[in-house]
Amino acid sequence: MVSNSERNNSLPVMPEWVNWLQAGLTTLLVVLFVVILGKGRQQSANLRLLEQRVQGLENARALDRTTGLEQQLRSAVARLQVLERSAARVDALSAENSLLHRELRQLRAAAQARAAEPVTPPLPPLKTEPETP
Repeated sequence: MVSNSERNNSLPVMPEWVNWLQAGLTTLLVVLFVVILGKGRQQSANLRLLEQRVQGLENARALDRTTGLEQQLRSAVARLQVLERSAARVDALSAENSLLHRELRQLRAAAQARAAEPVTPPLPPLKTEPETP
């Protein structure tokens, strides 16, 4: 095996500027890493903000649809109520019409019965008293 002292003797001595270069590159890598982390956090915050905006727009659209459907439902309910009132009125008029038809039949039957009754015989002529002179 090679001992440390022999290895140190076999390696060439580095100029001093190499140490400064290593320190500068290390610092550069640290700075780039910090910048990348900052940009990542900033993009993450932007994405969260955009997601919130999209969610708000979706909620607004859903609310608009719900409002539109609610208005359509209210309109349909109002038309159904009008239809129910009209149906009730038609039923009442139909019942009244049936009652009037029944009364009309009764009146016609009564009129036919009266027409079929024998006419009373004419009264005998009045007796006139002889004229006295």
